[in-house]
Amino acid sequence: MSNQDADEYGQAFSQAVASELRAERARKQKTVASIAEATGLSKSAVLHYLNGKRGIPTSAFALICRAMAVSPLLIFERAEEHLEDEGWANA
Repeated sequence: MSNQDADEYGQAFSQAVASELRAERARKQKTVASIAEATGLSKSAVLHYLNGKRGIPTSAFALICRAMAVSPLLIFERAEEHLEDEGWANA
């Protein structure tokens, strides 16, 4: 995999993770404010992470998953499945 391909895959994976976090937030009916309060992150940071406008640091990702009572591994697995559906299999 070339560096460009790796960068593209990394960006696509980050977007898929953000998408899965948004979907989980909807499933759990959590507000951005409640996630921000539970994590200690600002509402704007949570919004940026969930909307894929900013990469999610590992620590923030773990806190957001914890606030939504979802396994980080499950979010990653769902994100990977999403990418496979888009043709990123064996990337």
